[in-house]
Amino acid sequence: MPKTPGKGSALTALRLAEEEAAARYLAARREMLRLRSQVTAIGRLVSQHPRRLDYRASLKTVATAHGAAFQRAELAYTRWQQAQLRSDSYWTDTAGRAA
Repeated sequence: MPKTPGKGSALTALRLAEEEAAARYLAARREMLRLRSQVTAIGRLVSQHPRRLDYRASLKTVATAHGAAFQRAELAYTRWQQAQLRSDSYWTDTAGRAA
Protein backbone atom coordinates (compact mmCIF):
# COMPACT_ATOMS: atom_id res chain seq x y z
CA MET A 1 0.00 0.00 0.00
CA PRO A 2 1.53 3.35 -0.95
CA LYS A 3 1.81 5.95 1.76
CA THR A 4 -0.35 9.01 1.51
CA PRO A 5 1.87 12.10 1.31
CA GLY A 6 1.98 14.01 4.56
CA LYS A 7 0.55 11.31 6.82
CA GLY A 8 3.94 9.98 7.86
CA SER A 9 5.16 13.43 8.76
CA ALA A 10 2.06 14.13 10.85
CA LEU A 11 2.55 10.89 12.76
CA THR A 12 6.21 11.74 13.27
CA ALA A 13 5.25 15.16 14.61
CA LEU A 14 2.76 13.60 17.02
CA ARG A 15 5.36 11.10 18.24
CA LEU A 16 7.88 13.90 18.77
CA ALA A 17 5.29 15.88 20.73
CA GLU A 18 4.69 12.79 22.84
CA GLU A 19 8.41 12.42 23.55
CA GLU A 20 8.70 16.10 24.48
CA ALA A 21 5.74 15.78 26.85
CA ALA A 22 7.37 12.72 28.44
CA ALA A 23 10.62 14.65 28.90
CA ARG A 24 8.75 17.52 30.55
CA TYR A 25 7.01 15.06 32.87
CA LEU A 26 10.30 13.43 33.86
CA ALA A 27 11.88 16.81 34.59
CA ALA A 28 8.89 17.87 36.71
CA ARG A 29 8.93 14.57 38.58
CA ARG A 30 12.68 14.84 39.28
CA GLU A 31 12.14 18.31 40.71
CA MET A 32 9.22 17.10 42.83
CA LEU A 33 11.30 14.23 44.24
CA ARG A 34 14.21 16.56 44.97
CA LEU A 35 11.95 18.90 46.91
CA ARG A 36 10.34 15.97 48.73
CA SER A 37 13.74 14.88 50.01
CA GLN A 38 14.39 18.43 51.20
CA VAL A 39 11.04 18.48 53.01
CA THR A 40 11.97 15.22 54.72
CA ALA A 41 15.42 16.45 55.73
CA ILE A 42 14.24 19.81 57.03
CA GLY A 43 11.29 18.13 58.76
CA ARG A 44 13.76 16.01 60.72
CA LEU A 45 15.64 19.14 61.73
CA VAL A 46 12.40 20.76 62.88
CA SER A 47 11.51 17.68 64.94
CA GLN A 48 14.96 17.68 66.54
CA HIS A 49 14.99 21.45 67.14
CA PRO A 50 11.35 22.53 67.44
CA ARG A 51 12.17 26.04 68.71
CA ARG A 52 14.27 27.03 65.71
CA LEU A 53 12.10 29.46 63.80
CA ASP A 54 14.47 29.54 60.83
CA TYR A 55 14.06 25.77 60.38
CA ARG A 56 10.29 26.11 60.51
CA ALA A 57 10.32 28.93 57.96
CA SER A 58 12.55 26.87 55.66
CA LEU A 59 10.22 23.89 56.03
CA LYS A 60 7.22 26.00 55.12
CA THR A 61 9.00 27.43 52.06
CA VAL A 62 10.18 24.04 50.81
CA ALA A 63 6.83 22.38 51.53
CA THR A 64 5.06 25.07 49.50
CA ALA A 65 7.51 24.59 46.64
CA HIS A 66 6.99 20.81 46.83
CA GLY A 67 3.22 21.25 46.59
CA ALA A 68 3.62 23.41 43.50
CA ALA A 69 6.05 20.90 41.97
CA PHE A 70 3.59 18.10 42.67
CA GLN A 71 0.87 19.96 40.78
CA ARG A 72 3.25 20.64 37.87
CA ALA A 73 4.17 16.95 37.73
CA GLU A 74 0.51 15.93 37.69
CA LEU A 75 -0.23 18.41 34.91
CA ALA A 76 2.79 17.25 32.90
CA TYR A 77 1.70 13.63 33.33
CA THR A 78 -1.80 14.45 32.11
CA ARG A 79 -0.40 16.27 29.08
CA TRP A 80 1.88 13.32 28.32
CA GLN A 81 -1.09 10.93 28.45
CA GLN A 82 -3.07 13.22 26.15
CA ALA A 83 -0.17 13.34 23.69
CA GLN A 84 -0.01 9.54 23.73
CA LEU A 85 -3.72 9.29 23.04
CA ARG A 86 -3.47 11.76 20.15
CA SER A 87 -0.62 9.91 18.47
CA ASP A 88 -2.21 6.50 19.07
CA SER A 89 -5.55 7.68 17.70
CA TYR A 90 -3.91 9.13 14.62
CA TRP A 91 -1.92 5.94 14.07
CA THR A 92 -5.08 3.84 14.44
CA ASP A 93 -6.94 6.01 11.92
CA THR A 94 -4.22 5.68 9.28
CA ALA A 95 -2.93 2.76 7.29
CA GLY A 96 0.13 2.65 9.58
CA ARG A 97 -1.55 0.06 11.78
CA ALA A 98 -1.69 -2.41 8.89
CA ALA A 99 2.10 -2.46 8.51
